[in-house]
Amino acid sequence: MRNRELKSRESREKVQGAGQAVVLALTVWQLAAGLALSADFGAVNGFVRDATSGEPLNYANVYLEGTELGAATNHKGYYFIGSVPPAEYEVVASFVGYTSVRRKVQVQAGQTVSVNIELKPGAVELGEVKVTAERARFEREIEVSVTRLETRQLALAPRVGSEQDLFRTVQLLPGVVTTSDFSNRLYIRGGSPDQNLILLDGISVYNPSHLFGLFSPFITDAVSDVTLLAGGFPAKYGGRLSSVLDVTTKEGNSRRYTGTGSVSMIAAQAQAEGPLPLGQMTDSTSRRSSFLVAGRRTYLPELLLAAFDVRGLGYYFYDAVAKVNHDFAADSRLTVSGLAAEDVLSFWDPDNRSSLDSRMRWGNRGVSARWNRVFTPVLYGEVMAACSNFYSRFDVSLGEGQHAQLSTDLTDLTLKSDLTWYLADRHTLDLGLDAKYVGVRAGFSYDTLTVVPRDTLVPVAVYADEKWELVPERLFVKSGLRLAYESKGSRFEPEPRIGIKYRPAENTAFSAAAGRFCQPMITLNSTDVVLSIYDVWLPVPRGRRLPSALHFVAGVEHWLARNVIAECEAYYKDYADLLEVRYGSFFTRPESLLSADGYSWGLDLSLRRTEGRINGWVNYSFMWTRRSIGKEVYHPHYDRRHSANVVVNLPAFVWGADLSARWTLGTGLPYAGALGYYPQYVYIPQEHRTRREWKYIEGTRDAFRYPVYHRLDASLTRTWHKHWGEISLFFDVANLYNAANVLIYYWDYEAEGQPPKRKQVEMLPILPTLGVKARF
Repeated sequence: MRNRELKSRESREKVQGAGQAVVLALTVWQLAAGLALSADFGAVNGFVRDATSGEPLNYANVYLEGTELGAATNHKGYYFIGSVPPAEYEVVASFVGYTSVRRKVQVQAGQTVSVNIELKPGAVELGEVKVTAERARFEREIEVSVTRLETRQLALAPRVGSEQDLFRTVQLLPGVVTTSDFSNRLYIRGGSPDQNLILLDGISVYNPSHLFGLFSPFITDAVSDVTLLAGGFPAKYGGRLSSVLDVTTKEGNSRRYTGTGSVSMIAAQAQAEGPLPLGQMTDSTSRRSSFLVAGRRTYLPELLLAAFDVRGLGYYFYDAVAKVNHDFAADSRLTVSGLAAEDVLSFWDPDNRSSLDSRMRWGNRGVSARWNRVFTPVLYGEVMAACSNFYSRFDVSLGEGQHAQLSTDLTDLTLKSDLTWYLADRHTLDLGLDAKYVGVRAGFSYDTLTVVPRDTLVPVAVYADEKWELVPERLFVKSGLRLAYESKGSRFEPEPRIGIKYRPAENTAFSAAAGRFCQPMITLNSTDVVLSIYDVWLPVPRGRRLPSALHFVAGVEHWLARNVIAECEAYYKDYADLLEVRYGSFFTRPESLLSADGYSWGLDLSLRRTEGRINGWVNYSFMWTRRSIGKEVYHPHYDRRHSANVVVNLPAFVWGADLSARWTLGTGLPYAGALGYYPQYVYIPQEHRTRREWKYIEGTRDAFRYPVYHRLDASLTRTWHKHWGEISLFFDVANLYNAANVLIYYWDYEAEGQPPKRKQVEMLPILPTLGVKARF
């Protein structure tokens, strides 16, 4: 037996040794191949930026005239074209809305020519092919279930109460469900809001809402672009089961000082950006140092409370974002970003404030520092350190020296490193490390009693994504692996990912993706509540399995015209070991969480017109979501079976004003209701009489559905150009035809002894607002 074990161990060691030898041989072969290529061929690399602001242009198209060699810029405007035969070429850079630039270069074997290009906004020449960022992504990237929104698209979206909101625009995308007019929570393809990873310049945002969910803490004017990965996302992202929303703020104008300011009926906001005198680059096409700062504060709640003479109550929220960039060299850049967002709710005794005075504050704070460096022409890297803090404070003074405080605090420290290695032409390898420290604290104090329970989590992950263009411009494969370690329970979780894209024709592409995803952090809030102030996060308790999900996505994308795109995607998600709050509870203890499994599947259809006299999109989504807790099987309350969104933008529609409108239609959401009621007679001894009360027969969980939801919003904006800048006046109407959408039902007793009547609380009525915005 012992000899057999030794032979078995020797066999395993031989297999492992052989595997390691194969991996080493492949690595050496790739290095040798890269060296061989570099010896016989040359390369071209550089950055593409906006000439007026210095902002990087991601997904700009760069190619060598008369060849099939080209590349699209990454999120920092960097491009690399390898395997270029020695010769003289004309480098062409193009981006929609900008005048193309051509540069002649001489490429020699074994050398890389750096060509930094700045594009000026302007008209496109007659006969010139316009290559949009969307088209460059379609031709060169393997991206499944990915939607990008740029500044222009965010600016054209209708506003809610004259306030543009990023989350409200994301809710119009296929596969995204909203549950009410008062909630900006994102339910994406059957996932709950806590399953979404929300990032702002690498900062994890744990509470992305204001005013109980009516607004998000992101200032739209300061946002450069938004990327939603609704499923099957690559290995560089982890820690969530459902989706990733990656928000990037503007770099800041490095050429001149500019500013904007706006005043609406709800809030006022301002933004400033410009260059910083921190040294000048010798390369005229290189960016200098720059900054951006933006802020917003509401005042409508305070005005309404004063107008209606509501005493003893106050509320407001504010947001602030800042960014500083500095170029140490033409290929080395440091970026520091910061976020602060807070809600403040106060209430007190208006007659005797000393007897009751309380204040509740909750919000997000965060800062990130990124260092981007082109180490060699074929090796592009980024190192990021970030700190995110989500907190809440509830202070109550009860008079006579009595004071109570309830607080929660979540601190997320992140260190992340990404390397992009251009192994060869049409072959890229992304490597990365993602390490976190998450500390959670909940405190309670009253007089001399203080209780402060704490919990910590240290997740560390390494990952790799490899992209092959197996058949040039036809077949693409992207395989990835994320290996995560979770300190709580000492768990290793392998998370493999794969994506495939095939272009049988110039304007058609089929794609598919699959992957495994795990989530080490959960919330203790119930997903069934209608309104929620904020979520309470904690690590998955020791002894409980990590929630996990398997994603399977397949789709087709077809370009009907240069600016008209049709997409169809089908998906299936299998959930395991979800931790749910007991039904009917708003909040629960960690040990009382219930284990749940489930699945969701659906179909998303989209038709988009990206530019022109009329532009916008039409989306339709079908979704079927189920959950099971033991023998109980139910549809969660965000299971909207059918939903459709129509967004239309009409530039210079009337009197020189731009019109934008959106119409939303969705089938009813599930809710728990009463099957019926019956009278019960109760004898009251003190009154010597019998009183009739009504008892309800409750139905099963989420067995009923609300009526169909529909709503139309419209916005009219007129802009005047002045010598000092421009000024815009906008008029917005939410719920234009005053649809009576149901928020909740309740039972009302009009008279004692009479049968109760079911009544409803409705969502937003028709809401017209005005605002003005100036740009300097």
